[in-house]
Amino acid sequence: MPQAAVRQYEEDGVLPEAAVEQQAVSEAESEETLASADSPSAEDKQDESYYHYTLDTKDPDPWLTRHRRKIIAVVVFAAVALAVSILYKNYLSSEQTKTIVAAPQLNDLYYIDFRVIEDNLRPAEKFRMAKVKDITGDVVTLNFSSFFYPQEHELNETIRYALLRSDSFFQEKRHNYKIAELQGMIASGAILLARRPENNILDGNVVVPDSHFESTSVFIPGKKENFIGLEYLKFAQSGSESALAIALVKVQESADLGFAQGQVNLAQMYLTGTAVRKSLPAALVWFKKASLQAYEPAILKYAIVCQQVKSCAIADFYQEVVKAGVNIDFTKQVDIRATTKAFAKALEYARGNKEY
Repeated sequence: MPQAAVRQYEEDGVLPEAAVEQQAVSEAESEETLASADSPSAEDKQDESYYHYTLDTKDPDPWLTRHRRKIIAVVVFAAVALAVSILYKNYLSSEQTKTIVAAPQLNDLYYIDFRVIEDNLRPAEKFRMAKVKDITGDVVTLNFSSFFYPQEHELNETIRYALLRSDSFFQEKRHNYKIAELQGMIASGAILLARRPENNILDGNVVVPDSHFESTSVFIPGKKENFIGLEYLKFAQSGSESALAIALVKVQESADLGFAQGQVNLAQMYLTGTAVRKSLPAALVWFKKASLQAYEPAILKYAIVCQQVKSCAIADFYQEVVKAGVNIDFTKQVDIRATTKAFAKALEYARGNKEY
């Protein structure tokens, strides 16, 4: 009995040891299974090594290594060529601006940096466009745009979107400058760019109001002669003396017939010495005749020329015009003059009073 009991005890002792070992093996197998599930397979390891090889350890392209200096030289040359192209373009724009301002024509457009002219501007009030409204001898009359623009390129957008065709785009207020003063504005940086439309078109868009093309079929004495004279004047710009002589005859006929525009054009010819001897008093005579017909440009031009003739009294002229029944309220205008030190310095330089 005791032996059986001992044997049973020994067998009972062996059995728990085997179960423990089997349990340990099971746990080890489960851990290996989990580890094998988490670790990449052999194929994945091969792909991973190839992936690292191609990105991290592959040698540079031999062609790039062999032609590296040539590539660098090409890049440097392209950068220099681009810089030279930009500088040359700016140079051409500068020369174009100087040429246009030196010989202004009607409807010329100026890009103005108004920060040079005035100090009391809002942060977004920087750039404006100006248009040559009239030319009286060496005095150029400008109309500024009704709006300010924060960036210069937006002035080009106004042309692109045909905003200049609106009658209200430019203010009616007139600002008179001598050509020398405009040239001083270029030196001071007030005039950034000057552009000249061809047949009232710039960048493929019309830059004059639609009212500019309105016409009437009503017969007006002297109108036809004035039109013919102006066409001959355009043709005479090529150097034709005969065309210039015919232009003078036609414009004279128009003025003698009492056509106000013809009288103003004849006065302009006396003012500039075109086909006639230059004479400011003669120009004032024809300006006055047109002014008595309530022709506004003639009144404004008379006031400009009168300042250049010592014997001319503008007050007497206004009184005579008013007695003739002409309303001269439109002559109440303010000329812009220097309001910043830089602009004042440029104007002094333009007048030749001191070095710039």
